[in-house]
Amino acid sequence: MGGRLIFITMLSFLGIIFFAIVLRMYIYMKRTVSDGKSLMEKAVNEQTNTEKMGISEFLIYAVAIFGALSFAFKLIKQGGSGFSLLAKSIVLPPLMALFNARKRNGRTLFVCTVITIFSFYLFMIYIFIDIPPKAPVFTINNTEITLSHTTVASLLSDGFDIYIRQNDAHRTDYEKLLYSDDFEKYTANRSIFVEKGFRRNNESVPYSLYILAKDGVVIGTIGLYGHETKDIVLEDCKIIHFKLDENCVASARENSIIYSLNDIKLLAPLKLEELQKTFDKKLWLVPPADPIDITQLHYGIKWSTRSDHLFWNEYFAYINFDENNNMTKFELSTEVARDWKK
Repeated sequence: MGGRLIFITMLSFLGIIFFAIVLRMYIYMKRTVSDGKSLMEKAVNEQTNTEKMGISEFLIYAVAIFGALSFAFKLIKQGGSGFSLLAKSIVLPPLMALFNARKRNGRTLFVCTVITIFSFYLFMIYIFIDIPPKAPVFTINNTEITLSHTTVASLLSDGFDIYIRQNDAHRTDYEKLLYSDDFEKYTANRSIFVEKGFRRNNESVPYSLYILAKDGVVIGTIGLYGHETKDIVLEDCKIIHFKLDENCVASARENSIIYSLNDIKLLAPLKLEELQKTFDKKLWLVPPADPIDITQLHYGIKWSTRSDHLFWNEYFAYINFDENNNMTKFELSTEVARDWKK
């Protein structure tokens, strides 16, 4: 059984249980009679005011509830789940005040219970499945590349060239990559298919399977993904990986090529403050305050989910730089959403 089916089955079973609870509660309150009224119609508080609540009065309660929720979330965020009981005692009074502001009957109580159960169910879905992260946008001059969305065909239409490594290729000097027999320029005739399945590109630039170039300049290396179960023609495959090494970066500077990641100019001196402002908590790896050597100078950025790319794509970026904060290497990759392998 695949991972997706396990989670979907579990959440479906949980949904059936919640529905059964709601249905059982409805039948019980509808059939049970007390003082000549069903529990649905019987008052559940001592309030006698039945007038419709005005906007101004409702806003007073809404502001109080919003303030309590904000403080409670901040308390849990800073103090941990151990403060959940205290947070509950903060949020509950304004909620009860709103509930008791008017005469309420069992029907109102039933509706509130249904809303609470449904909200909890949605929260459980969020915990297990999460929401898809927004894919980072990588830009080469004026061409935007969104991993797992941008296709080879769109890059070819923008004037880029794809060079494919030959099976018997050996290591070639960077300056000769595009002119050696080790790489062949793809003629975009839909004659080459990319093998099914997801593969990570861990090869260095000279050994990479695909090189992206433009006007005779190596732009970087790319990794491709077509489909999980069938081979796909190269033009229809999506970009899932992009890599730059020192030679690519140096060549880009010489040829005035601009690389950007979510509006961060990668060839300009990197500033931690700008990266923190742009990526916020996604910036999970930063160099120490007093790095020992250049091997500690790198940033790590991730767009991840709780479901670990089971339902949604995840994205990762790594930036290496030197003592002058100039980028020396760059890698952007995605984990395509896919089920666990059997």
